Amino acid sequence: MSEVTRTVRRVRITQLVGSTVDGAVLATAVLYFSTRVGLAAETVGIVLAAAAACALALSVPIGVLADAIGLRRAGVGLSGLVVVALVVYALAGGLVSYAAGAICFVVAQAGMGAVRQAVVAAMVPPQDRVRARAVLHTLLNAGMGLGTVWGAVVLAVDSAVLYRATFVGGAVAALACAVLFAGLPASAGTAGGVAAGRRPGLTALRDGRFVTVTGLSALLQLTMPVLSVILPLWVATRTGAPEWIAAVALGLNTVLVLLVQTAWAARIVTAAAARRSAVVAGTALLVSCVLIGFAGSAGGVVLPAVLVLMGVTVLTAGEIGAGAATWFAAFGSVPDGAQGQYQAVFGMAASLARIVGPALVLPLVLATGAFGWLAVGAVMAAAGAALAVLTGRRTSPAEL
Repeated sequence: MSEVTRTVRRVRITQLVGSTVDGAVLATAVLYFSTRVGLAAETVGIVLAAAAACALALSVPIGVLADAIGLRRAGVGLSGLVVVALVVYALAGGLVSYAAGAICFVVAQAGMGAVRQAVVAAMVPPQDRVRARAVLHTLLNAGMGLGTVWGAVVLAVDSAVLYRATFVGGAVAALACAVLFAGLPASAGTAGGVAAGRRPGLTALRDGRFVTVTGLSALLQLTMPVLSVILPLWVATRTGAPEWIAAVALGLNTVLVLLVQTAWAARIVTAAAARRSAVVAGTALLVSCVLIGFAGSAGGVVLPAVLVLMGVTVLTAGEIGAGAATWFAAFGSVPDGAQGQYQAVFGMAASLARIVGPALVLPLVLATGAFGWLAVGAVMAAAGAALAVLTGRRTSPAEL
């Protein structure tokens, strides 16, 4: 087995383990700190929003630091920060300790995502990066699914001991990830490497094309808050479908991504294929929003549920197609020694989507119904079309 293969395999393991921890903690922490520690639900929400804002603000500095000290060392350090955060979670008895743990956890997990992707991108040739990133994305979904299932068990038992055991178990898993990163070869991430004459830390942000792709990706990744936040509230308050349909829809999305994402991405090896993927994605996202919007005016119980599930199926196709197209457009050629900051900047798209979704899209949809869904779908379709145009200016991955 080659050094590259061993390195990529180790990073994939850390992706699966890390996302499983992420899913378990996200599924249990809110309820634990609100019902067991006694924090108000509003307070927990404010802390999580502050943690997300810190992750967004620190993403580029973390990426720059990772490039400077080496991706391997950055992976070890960030994994260690996850360990600290989860130990704090297990011991937290009030607002200050909870806030410290939450901010450390969210920031470290965001940074770890960028570092894992940067290591893989640095180790594989440009033409293989779309598929490599798709595999990481698939493992992310698988891990989140596994973690959420465990979280559901913990919530059902509702034992303070089991909550804390989940946090401690997550810390042990994160420590294992630190060991895996420490065992990577030095070539997996070397210090320095930003081209001479360029200002360190500004390379990715000064790349206008890359920043544009990242902005379009943020609009296309509105699928995330749609599935996790907006759809459950829409189903519960504006449709006749049973509330559990939203959970079924999320599970359907996860399964489809696991089955299709990597195979789809493997076909995106030319600019023409990426353009088609972007157009299909934009069209699918528009259609999905129309279907989900119609569920609000459909009578009975069965028809709204069917429309929601159809809408989520089409939305998943859009999510998969958009991911492959944006990865092709973004990561064809990243300067040597700058993978960390490029991945960190691109990661801001997901953070922005998670902020814009609840803050803007949710009130729009709940206030205007089907019209709001149509507007959201039109915005994502326009982003897909713009991505297709941008991708069309290049002819091969090596030129991106």
